[in-house]
Amino acid sequence: MSSDEARMVDAATYEYAKDASAAAEDGSEMTAGSERTARGRKAVAPVLAIGVLVVGAHLWSNSNLFADDEVCGGLVSTDSAATVFPSSGRVSDRDGLHERAGDRLAFTCVVESSSFLPGADTEHMRVSASRERGDFPFADDGRWPNPAGTSFFSGGSTGAVGRDHGWVLLPGACTTNDGPAIVEGYAPEGSDPLALARFLTGVANRAAERAGCLAEGPLATPPTLTASPVSRPVEKSAVCGLEGLAFPGPEGWTEAKETVQESRRPTWACEVAGYATYAMTQEPRIVEGIRSSPGFKEQPQVAGRRMSGFDPRHVVADCAGVPTYLSLEFGQGYQDAVGSPGTPRRQDLFDGFVEAIEKRLGCSTPTS
Repeated sequence: MSSDEARMVDAATYEYAKDASAAAEDGSEMTAGSERTARGRKAVAPVLAIGVLVVGAHLWSNSNLFADDEVCGGLVSTDSAATVFPSSGRVSDRDGLHERAGDRLAFTCVVESSSFLPGADTEHMRVSASRERGDFPFADDGRWPNPAGTSFFSGGSTGAVGRDHGWVLLPGACTTNDGPAIVEGYAPEGSDPLALARFLTGVANRAAERAGCLAEGPLATPPTLTASPVSRPVEKSAVCGLEGLAFPGPEGWTEAKETVQESRRPTWACEVAGYATYAMTQEPRIVEGIRSSPGFKEQPQVAGRRMSGFDPRHVVADCAGVPTYLSLEFGQGYQDAVGSPGTPRRQDLFDGFVEAIEKRLGCSTPTS
């Protein structure tokens, strides 16, 4: 119950108690001439009682007072979920928890926030857990927000949130031969990204505990999030701020925008709008999930450096002893420019990216 709701209950209770006390005192000194006044006070008491019931009904239907503390089979705290929804309401789950047989870390649940206030809409938040290929945050399959505009967090927990979509990686003990496990959430528009990150971390802890893989203690919620970067014009001499990186499009381009995660480590990403998205991460938990995923194997060398990964443009290399994931995804603008004069080849662009990012990170020159 919020502080405002508590004050409403206290005020109604106080008024009722005050009137009852006054009626009792007056009754002890009542004379025959005051019977009419006493009858009036007795009539007020039921009215006040009805007022208390009305306040209680409001709190029951528009808050979590008298509601369950948990929904979705105990995986979701209603108090934590309430912090994500932009408007106050009563938190519940629509149809309960849906699980896939054989894996306790494969489930879906829709959380609702409903209110009986005039004009209020029921808001929904979809929460799920699944196993993904370890580099899923950097795969352009339309499901995940572009990493260049996403706030990543690591340390006590590992994850990322966008405007209304986020995920948290479960502990390494939860990883199987099918890959690492994550908890994912889609929140209503206008939700607080930090509240979503903290909420998903709580769900991840409960899911891991239920699955018996929370061996090293609970994940810690992120204290803050980095601000989402804003787009800026592309500089011809330093695409994505990387000196020497070629533009991933046709020769003679004049205008283009890029969005860059300014933080170099542990995760960096850049989207050249419509053309390509470059990504790099040295985040230990993400790289661990990548290397433990099905399909991870040796790939062709790039710039004389040994590579392992899923294909020639989604790989892990050694950078001064630190495993470093590198990827390049292409947009429709590049696809349309293939074959046009001056459009670089895909592998040439990736090779140039590897060389530029390794120079930025200070990776040693490969010896083999």
